Amino acid sequence: MGLITKINGLAYANTAKYSGVTKVNTKKVGGTGNFHNKNAVAKSVTEPGDMTHGILLADSNGDFRFTDDSAFTFSLWIKVGHDASDGSSVYLLDISDFDATGSYDDQFLLYFYEPHNRLYFFMGSGGTSSNRRENFWHFHEGGGIYDAAYTASGGPNPWNSAARGNVGNDDYTMITITKTTANSSDHPDLTLYWNATDCGEGFTRGGSGGGAGTANLGSSTDKKIGLGSSSINGNQSATAAEAKFMNLTIWDKELSSSEVTELYNSGAPLHVGTHSAYANCVGWWPFQDDGTGQIAGTEAFTISGDSNIEAK
Repeated sequence: MGLITKINGLAYANTAKYSGVTKVNTKKVGGTGNFHNKNAVAKSVTEPGDMTHGILLADSNGDFRFTDDSAFTFSLWIKVGHDASDGSSVYLLDISDFDATGSYDDQFLLYFYEPHNRLYFFMGSGGTSSNRRENFWHFHEGGGIYDAAYTASGGPNPWNSAARGNVGNDDYTMITITKTTANSSDHPDLTLYWNATDCGEGFTRGGSGGGAGTANLGSSTDKKIGLGSSSINGNQSATAAEAKFMNLTIWDKELSSSEVTELYNSGAPLHVGTHSAYANCVGWWPFQDDGTGQIAGTEAFTISGDSNIEAK
């Protein structure tokens, strides 16, 4: 028998069974009995031009060195704080090179543009917007390519703290981005899920929609992750009230539609250790009491200044 470690009363070996699913080199997480969804991490509306009031993770283990040819999934639960007068872009999840000083530096970015009621995702390289793949979905217009996103979101006009649309528990929305190994932002190579519903084609720029060039992200540099603002300077947070985040997960595969549905768990954030694709989860932060990652070897988020852990 290989080396076995006990954590919270659960035994793990190099090959272990967890909730009936066999995994090789199983990562260690806490027991299901200790999991509760009492807290979230709240991003302060303060924008000092740095990360003094931010929610930031600096990876040093190469866990998130995805490229434009990587399959991955990013998923997080959000209770937005911006209102209809925000008038700007609100960053939700920003992943860039550890030493990045500007946009499009091997960057993955999920953000909401309040004036147009659009949710964007792009991956960019080379420090210029001409080297990016991008898609966006907007929620105020049904019909045509926008109908899937309109229906999935519940048609909020706009999406803000007063018009949340379709939500899970406690008025949170689970936003998930999945990607295949193709260097593409076309659906279904790049898919946005609102809760557990595919938002469809959207409007692609840099693929069949044209106009943005080709991303060429490298894998030699560790990443930094910002929640609720830029990972570079702390800007682009909500303006009216703090945005709240729960159960951020990062996966080294494209989750299938059924796996996203499993993760959504009928609206209640899941103990990810029980998920059927858990072996492919490379980062999980439930923010229950602090910013500690639940996957062995992943770092904790630094929650600084006016940003804080609080009741969900």
